[in-house]
Amino acid sequence: MIRGEFEVLFAPDAVLSALGLAVFLLFALSAMGAGSVAVLTAFSGRKKTKVFADKLAKQMAEFGVIVLGLCLILISIRWGLWTFADWEVSSIWRRFYHLFFDIPGHLAFVATLTSIIFTRVWKQKKKSSSVHYVLGSLSMLVWLATLMLFVLGWLETRADVPMQQMDLHALPALLLEPLPWLIFAQGLFLGLALAGGMGMVYLVIRRNREDYGRDYYAWAVRSCAGRALSSGIVQVFWGVALYFAATLPWADMALRDVGTWSDLAVQALSASPAFAPMLMFLGLCLLAWISLIPLIKSQTPLRLKGMMFVHLLFIAAGLTFLAMAYERMLGM
Repeated sequence: MIRGEFEVLFAPDAVLSALGLAVFLLFALSAMGAGSVAVLTAFSGRKKTKVFADKLAKQMAEFGVIVLGLCLILISIRWGLWTFADWEVSSIWRRFYHLFFDIPGHLAFVATLTSIIFTRVWKQKKKSSSVHYVLGSLSMLVWLATLMLFVLGWLETRADVPMQQMDLHALPALLLEPLPWLIFAQGLFLGLALAGGMGMVYLVIRRNREDYGRDYYAWAVRSCAGRALSSGIVQVFWGVALYFAATLPWADMALRDVGTWSDLAVQALSASPAFAPMLMFLGLCLLAWISLIPLIKSQTPLRLKGMMFVHLLFIAAGLTFLAMAYERMLGM
């Protein structure tokens, strides 16, 4: 039976549908996370590495705007093909475009403007200052609010009812539930992990145009790899917490003796339709972490470009199975 569940995961229709969503998440979350990584890097720069930290913060801010631009272009092209060429989109993408043109999308536009302003300041002033910290923190907060609004809007439109304009008055009640916070937490740290992983490749691409020296790029790649590893571990923790929250029969367990909880939990988790894709996601995350270790330990990580691309392949594949798990857990 378990073997059959894994075989279903690799059906062409299931893979292509989830892969499209995974590519979108790869761009969107890494764009959001890049700005946060830039702020955190500038804040955490020590006296010995302050110059390096400022350079990396500048490059990560620029990387975030570039990826964000690519993401918006892809979104616009797909919407145009759907609208003018009658190329239908799935129900998942219909709900996304519904939110994209509603309040979450409006706030995303504001967040995009703050990211552009933040990046422009880095181009004008190379050393971090209070202006960078204020603008960067503002941009990060707006992006976090945008992420939460998309999560809340997505949960509001989960039911099989006609989609309506987002009601801000209904949000406080949703915020009292644990589910949106678990999704938000995983999305936040997943964005940081993706920004770190994709940021390594961006540094390699930019090295010929911005040659800051071998020592800087070795430090910067190790820093991005460390960020991808630490944030990647944390996002998996929140993903597992979400899986438990959405899968375990809490009401049934509350009526049973405590001694039977473990058996009920094992049965519920293994019987869940999201079990197989979640297991694949966890396995690919583990492989992605292992691929980062040589980059973190190496004194010449730029020579390990192959490991950077291998890491991205594992992450992209992991996101594909995570999309499948979400679809089965939350009825997406």
